[in-house]
Amino acid sequence: MPATESADLMLADRHATRRLGRRLAALLGPGDVVGLGGDLGAGKTTLARHVITALAGQAMEVPSPTFTLVQAYEFAAFTLWHVDLYRIEQPTDVLELGLDEALDHGVSLIEWPERMGPLIPAERLDVMLTQGPKQESRHVSLMAHGVWTSRLSDIADD
Repeated sequence: MPATESADLMLADRHATRRLGRRLAALLGPGDVVGLGGDLGAGKTTLARHVITALAGQAMEVPSPTFTLVQAYEFAAFTLWHVDLYRIEQPTDVLELGLDEALDHGVSLIEWPERMGPLIPAERLDVMLTQGPKQESRHVSLMAHGVWTSRLSDIADD
């Protein structure tokens, strides 16, 4: 079982969420998995959009993968897979999405990662978003597993 560490953040507004997305994007490399958890409307897709646009270095359209389940983005160093498992009923359904390559060689941003059940990679960063005290604010709980423990302070420090 890989080591784990945790940290909590309060994001005051959408600008703070964008900064978190940029910090996270700067740390990503092939094989990385980030689980994005939280209720509907918590900001999972918004954070994923900030990560993807930071990697692209420019504004771009980043549609929610709610209906397509998977959106792939080609970058020089890796392919990023933005995955939404909300409509997945059984963990084994994940295998039909072809995520093996993403998990091995790409970067995976996975919304609703708990739907993977026992198939969720042990080496990952879990990002749990909840509504903060104000409309645009969010509380973020980070749980780093394995190799992510050494990168946690680079994400949590603002």
